[in-house]
Parts: sequence; C-alpha cells; structure tokens
Amino acid sequence: MIFPLFETFRYENGQLYHLDFHQERYQRSIREFFGKHIHAPIFEEIFMQFGQYQRLPETGLYRLRLAYNLTKFDLQIFPYERKVYRAFKPIVCDDIDYHLKFTDRHHLQKLLPPIGEADEVIIIKNGSVTDCTIGNLVFRSGDSWFTPNTPLLAGTQRAYLLATQQIQSVSIRQNDLNQFEEVRLINALNPLNL
Repeated sequence: MIFPLFETFRYENGQLYHLDFHQERYQRSIREFFGKHIHAPIFEEIFMQFGQYQRLPETGLYRLRLAYNLTKFDLQIFPYERKVYRAFKPIVCDDIDYHLKFTDRHHLQKLLPPIGEADEVIIIKNGSVTDCTIGNLVFRSGDSWFTPNTPLLAGTQRAYLLATQQIQSVSIRQNDLNQFEEVRLINALNPLNL
C-alpha cells in the first residue's frame, strides 16, 4: 500500500482544529510504523503545498484526509455533513487491532451492522468497551461524560476532551453499558457538544 496511514482533520468556517493533537499522533505513528525517528513536517506547512487547501471557503465544514508514508502525502478534501447516530449495537471482536490510523479499514467495515439494524457498533474486545468503526465513544451518566480507557485508537477529539477535562477515562465493561443514559460518537469531525 502506497499510503499505509492517514489523518482526518476538521476544517470548519476557515479554521483547522486540534492540529497539535494530530501532529503528536502523526509523530508517534511514524516512529512506530516505520521504526524511524524523523523530524516530522508540520501539518499546516504540508497543507500549504496543496493549492486546493488554500482555496477552501471561509464558511462550511470540510473533511481533510491526509494519507501518508514516510516521505510522501496525499491530501483529499470533501464537504462534510454530520450524521446523527442514535442506535448502537454491541459486537464482540477480540482479535481486532487498530492502534494506528491505518488506511486499510476492511476489518472495521466488516463489523458494521446491516442497514436498519443499528447506526453503528460498540466494539467489545476481551469484555471491555473500545470504540465504534469511525471514532471513539463517550457515555453520559448524569451531567458527566466518560470514555473507555481501552480505545482501539487514541483519537484526537478524545485527547482534546480529556486534556480539557470535559470527559473522564474509565474502565467500561460490556455489562456496564446499561448504567449509562446516552452514548455519542466523537472523532475529529464530530465534537462532543454540537
């Protein structure tokens, strides 16, 4: 695969969000996947190399997908419309590994429920709640929000919400799910408070 890893960024109303969290994950991923400690390019400088990024409108929501290898990048830009996820189906998958943001997502796609059965899944690994197929999960109890301390992928939105103390990381087992009043999907394009 030419570009084995990628990052997804939120560009909304002329602003890129959480670049520092993306940059940190990118540097960790490069070290782990390629076994190299390199001076990683700054994402904003990379974006400036792509002309279409500079021509994005000052209003609207866009998904920037930056696929990469050790030396090259591929940037794709899409208008983005947020979806509402109301029904989540727990599914057990003990052998899944998605600790890096891999371009190959076929094993995640296989977990999606049939259309009409649920909007997304809650992936259970070794009895612990992890993520869904396109982001991290947060669970509400009263006025507090919690995220599993066993994510498949440490997402940038999750990292931001933890750093700003808007959510807490706790152990959530499959049999704990009925203790929560609400579940939400979070990722780079879907913040907690919409």
